[in-house]
Amino acid sequence: MNRDLLIKKMKSINNLPTLPVIALEVNRLLQLYESPTDQLVALLEKDQSLVVKILRLVNSSFYGLRSKVNSVRHAVTLLGFNTVRNAVVTVAIIDALALKNILTDFDINSFWKHAIHVAVMGRYIANKTRLASGEDAFTAGLLHDMGKVVLAAFFQEDLIQILRTMESDRINFFDAEEKINSCPHNLVGSFLAQRWLLPDPLIKTIQYHHSKADRSEQTQLIAIIDISNRLVHMMTGDVGYSLQTEENQENDGDSKTIMKCLSNLQNWLPVIHKEMNEACEFFNKV
Repeated sequence: MNRDLLIKKMKSINNLPTLPVIALEVNRLLQLYESPTDQLVALLEKDQSLVVKILRLVNSSFYGLRSKVNSVRHAVTLLGFNTVRNAVVTVAIIDALALKNILTDFDINSFWKHAIHVAVMGRYIANKTRLASGEDAFTAGLLHDMGKVVLAAFFQEDLIQILRTMESDRINFFDAEEKINSCPHNLVGSFLAQRWLLPDPLIKTIQYHHSKADRSEQTQLIAIIDISNRLVHMMTGDVGYSLQTEENQENDGDSKTIMKCLSNLQNWLPVIHKEMNEACEFFNKV
């Protein structure tokens, strides 16, 4: 199915995954120039199950806080609006993408493992290079491939064809989509992200995280997630991935800055492996 037809069909699907109203309201509220803390706290406290998950996340090793955060107000005051919003988006989307009737050929556990690994790698690069917020990079990494879950739940014939093309031609997922002229998962994911009213930087990163995609709206966050995605695929031995592309060879300082921070494997690889394992263990329990 080509991209125009697939997007048209997506618009007609009534049971696409949705975010909780609370998460949508948080996104809307924090897009305002002035977002009163009291209003945000009152909104979040309407959903105590969400509050429990947010507090568990911010008190995890990801944030490395010296003291325990014991309330939403404390979290907002200590971490700021943007970090709390990322926490809300993270826990809400993990729940939203727990879909039924997923294609059996699509390994949802491997999908989440890859997403978490890219999130951890993205946060590491962002923190080391200071090209973007570490929390933004973690959230973007976690969501970058979410269009694949939509394909696995609602466009199974297309996904089967993609997977067969990957295997027969020994190419990666994105190249297989291009070869059969299917709507690429990055556009499917960005369509859903727009429906969820996610922040624009997240939408753009989902949409443009492949180097072959249109880079007219390139940002530092996109560069981080693109390289993180490639690197994680290479670390797991997946075919069709390289860090040397025409785009990052011709790019200005961002890719060079990222590659420089990754130049000494001994410095970062053991740390990253440990953080990836801890993150997978944590999110399996969310």
